[in-house]
Amino acid sequence: MNFGSMSNIEYVIYVRKSTDESSGQQTQSIPDQIKKCIHYAKMNDLPIMAKPKDFEFETESDIQKEDNDSDADNVGIFQKTRGLYIIKEQQSAKTPWLRPKWNKLISMIKKGKIKGLLSYSPDRQCRNMLEGWELIDCVDNGFIDLKYTNFHFENTASGKMMLGIRFVFSKQYSDKLSEDITRGKTSSVEKGKSQGKYKYGYYRDENDGLYKPHSEYFPLMKEAFQMKLYMWASDEYIAQRLNTKWFLREGKKSTKTINAKMLYRVWVDEFYYGIYIYGNSMIDMREVNQFYQPMITEDEHVILLNNYKKKSKITLLSAKKDKYADIWPMPKWLFKCTDGYSFVPYISMPSRLAAKLQKLRKTKPKAQLKDIVEPHQIRYRMANKLSKSYGLEFTFDKIDDAVYNLFKKIDITENEYQEMVSVMADKLDAINQEHKEEYNRKLLQLNRAKSAKKEFIKANLWHKRTGDEETVYQSEIKRVDLDISFIEKELMAVTENERNTMVEVQVFLDVLRKAASTYKKASYVRKRSIIDLFISNISVDKQKRLTLAVKPDLQHLFSDSFSFGGDDGIRTHV
Repeated sequence: MNFGSMSNIEYVIYVRKSTDESSGQQTQSIPDQIKKCIHYAKMNDLPIMAKPKDFEFETESDIQKEDNDSDADNVGIFQKTRGLYIIKEQQSAKTPWLRPKWNKLISMIKKGKIKGLLSYSPDRQCRNMLEGWELIDCVDNGFIDLKYTNFHFENTASGKMMLGIRFVFSKQYSDKLSEDITRGKTSSVEKGKSQGKYKYGYYRDENDGLYKPHSEYFPLMKEAFQMKLYMWASDEYIAQRLNTKWFLREGKKSTKTINAKMLYRVWVDEFYYGIYIYGNSMIDMREVNQFYQPMITEDEHVILLNNYKKKSKITLLSAKKDKYADIWPMPKWLFKCTDGYSFVPYISMPSRLAAKLQKLRKTKPKAQLKDIVEPHQIRYRMANKLSKSYGLEFTFDKIDDAVYNLFKKIDITENEYQEMVSVMADKLDAINQEHKEEYNRKLLQLNRAKSAKKEFIKANLWHKRTGDEETVYQSEIKRVDLDISFIEKELMAVTENERNTMVEVQVFLDVLRKAASTYKKASYVRKRSIIDLFISNISVDKQKRLTLAVKPDLQHLFSDSFSFGGDDGIRTHV
């Protein structure tokens, strides 16, 4: 299908939507992307390549699935455009080089088989910087001409720079989406809900997601605990006893037996006396889940831990917490030796800092470590004995100088800066609108929960309750209060997320405007944000030479005279 002859390049269309992008209005559906691409091609007289007979990007089952789509409009779009070269992918673009169709497409581009590529938006093509850089490299080498329906791209230094920035923020969105999913799971756990972790003797209620004692299997497992605690029975013996009257797991069709190794994990699991551990979160099920019943007491759990000579996960989680985590000027994963081992940050003379902080808090009660720690007091040491650079140390001020010299190389014109301000403003408006809608939804939930509590109290105000009725009444009040508290936390999280996003965009623009001076004046805590935004890794060799690697999609921000070298980095002596 040819919509004109102004271009001597035939274009293929690439559309994508993965299952991790299906929430709300965040992305366009594949039929909608196709529709907009076709309309764009017509308006701009772009010829679309016809689908060849040996089309490698589609199977018969794919065609059947499209023809059986539940939406009649979608079926119409699929069938009308079936003769065109349209690559439809349903894989996440978060991790580089895991999309088979995209990999094949890039290979064909590099071989000169495809000269033009049309997509709805840059984030449909890449949500990671490595693939974004690879695509820009194809443009640099003259392999491909890019067109987008909602983003104007020109094959100039400024145009490639703007495209690179779009890929950077696509990566940021992808990371944020992952964080939101994790945060959502953590929030569910904080309300006592199951995250798919099977717990013997309990079942997951499909209506509210809560763990509840199974009427038949809970007493069975409780008996097993008593045998272990007070009869000193072996794990093998208990497993044999359980398997003679074992049960079907919820949702499973086959009978599952238990063995001694599985029982060991049960004995030392804090869940069975009331503490549910998920990631770094610890939730007391006895407080958040009114249906939960412990199998053993906390003292009995301690006895089991001592018998197995195992430390409590609660202690381990507490020990893992880094009290200086908020003041490290670089992410821990960023600074490595050339042999791959990471440097460990630490504070010199922490006892003096503690005394200094205590003294400062007499006049400034809210003072924190970041108010008194200086960059030269933060050191990075290679503590891994397997590294060839074991024992090597740096103070942050040495690294700081190297980063400062790097940012001196940023070179953009005023017009380029204003163009990026415009792009960032549009992006910020979209993010703020999304946050506003989310905030309003949460606020509506909060008001409904508070109203429900008032109505419940009002309805039961003059009712004379028996002992059991009073217990149920108080339990319901407690449950509603937990819901209200949880929604209030979510409201605070939405506000904080919006504030953090605005800060990130402002930091980015500030650095572009006056890169070196902005970085030099920034607190070392803010420098962490700047470094994380621009630099992909910092490595050091045995001669103590630092190599600072700029993120590929941001290399266009630097002057043409600045050479990144074969390893995409700037080398400096420290």
